[in-house]
Amino acid sequence: MRILVDENIPLARELFGSLGEVTMVAGRDVDERLPGLDGFDVLAIRSVTGVTPAVVDRAASARVIATATIGTDHVDMAYIERANATRRTPITVLSAPGSNAESVADHVFMVLGRLTAGADRPLSEMTLGIVGHGNCGRRVARRAGAFGMRLLCCDPPLAERDAQFASHPLEDVLAGSDFVTFHVPLTRAGESACPTFHMVGARELARMPAGAWLVNCSRGAVVDSAALIEALRARRPAGAALDVFEGEPEPAAELLERARIVTPHVAGYAVEAKRRGAVAIYEQMCRLFGREPIATEPLLMRGFDPPRGERVEFACTGRTALDADAAVRAVLARVHDVEAVSSDLKATVGAERRGELFDRMRKEYSRRYGRHEVASYRVETDAAMPAPLREAIGQRLAAFGAAVGGGGAHFLLAAG
Repeated sequence: MRILVDENIPLARELFGSLGEVTMVAGRDVDERLPGLDGFDVLAIRSVTGVTPAVVDRAASARVIATATIGTDHVDMAYIERANATRRTPITVLSAPGSNAESVADHVFMVLGRLTAGADRPLSEMTLGIVGHGNCGRRVARRAGAFGMRLLCCDPPLAERDAQFASHPLEDVLAGSDFVTFHVPLTRAGESACPTFHMVGARELARMPAGAWLVNCSRGAVVDSAALIEALRARRPAGAALDVFEGEPEPAAELLERARIVTPHVAGYAVEAKRRGAVAIYEQMCRLFGREPIATEPLLMRGFDPPRGERVEFACTGRTALDADAAVRAVLARVHDVEAVSSDLKATVGAERRGELFDRMRKEYSRRYGRHEVASYRVETDAAMPAPLREAIGQRLAAFGAAVGGGGAHFLLAAG
């Protein structure tokens, strides 16, 4: 079996090598012009590869197209369904829904931590709007609930399937939130009853309060970039934190400059998340081909051995909720410096071949920044802290999946 694998999918040779002969290529090079495309049985790709009708037709031997990502909006599913009616070898499409959801939710709160640094009111007095309540949105909501935030959620398709879910109109979410974060697939008119392409434009942005923030970790085209640039020029909303962009890998330079925090489509790129996505499609392929998978659990945390006992201090005001927020904010900043990534991406504005720099940051992200999920860490709180504060900190960290107490902690939290 011949398997084409995007070079940015981790563990590729260990996993897919157990199934056949692996060829590694750059994801953006996978198109109908790729030499030898017609000879591969499996295409293992990511979202940077567009599976167009031309790619499907050229991949004459392909039995599986597996994307190590949560969605398939980069795959022409409708064309594959039509083509399968006449193909000698029908194509099965595999994906990894939910594989990076914890990583994305971590990223959202790392961003919120930066945006609320120095705030004089706790998150429990703020409202978070969540557009899209699927794998990522639910995990963001879980974290927000632990901070006591008021939630306004919008997901009309989910409300149709689940009578218990209360979906607020998008206009109300935008108008009533301090922060609005997007976690929806990219769909267009005719593909969905609730298309998300440019679901936020000038009219929607105008509904946001002057002090509100827009956070987008879904797909760039969910927000009209031109309208967002105009809104940021007028400082309404207050600002934006963007992980995804229209025109990747060369988003509008002005958008990179005006947004408060920008990252190169890496919200879901914690080491564990990327490995989990690879494992997910590998195990599906094993089931499909009737093969016994290799042991994958040890691979997820391989190489993770950060220092233990690192002291992390935070400013204490005597207000439990505010101090607990500050403590968790300090931990998140120590786990990953999202501000440093943003500065590095902003520094590419004006550079030649900016798109290559964007892609290089994505490719080198794990090695360069070494980000892991918060759940991989253990945190100990100083015994001198008041019990209510320790309890509040533990409650917040538990929502991230982090272990609290028990000895052998990576971080020792103390009031500075």
